[in-house]
Amino acid sequence: MSDELAAILDDLHELGYETVDRVEGFESEASGRVPLPEEHRREPETDWRRYLPRVHCDAGDPDLVPDDLREAVEARGWTVQAMGRSDDAVTVVVSENGV
Repeated sequence: MSDELAAILDDLHELGYETVDRVEGFESEASGRVPLPEEHRREPETDWRRYLPRVHCDAGDPDLVPDDLREAVEARGWTVQAMGRSDDAVTVVVSENGV
């Protein structure tokens, strides 16, 4: 199982997603923050609103995962899920059967 994940991580690193790496304590899971696709990015708040936390209600939307990242993971029969986001990045989790 760890060999499969290692191959997936190699593929992702070749695509430029070096931030996705194994999760300590979970042999068959990887996670990391990656840039959002352009159409899902938001401009940062300005003025006094920049001091308030910004809540994103679509943090788990599967469309937030970049297509090339999704294709690389799913080509090997694994799952990638969006777990949280900011204005310009999304945290993804790669696992064999989902989280």
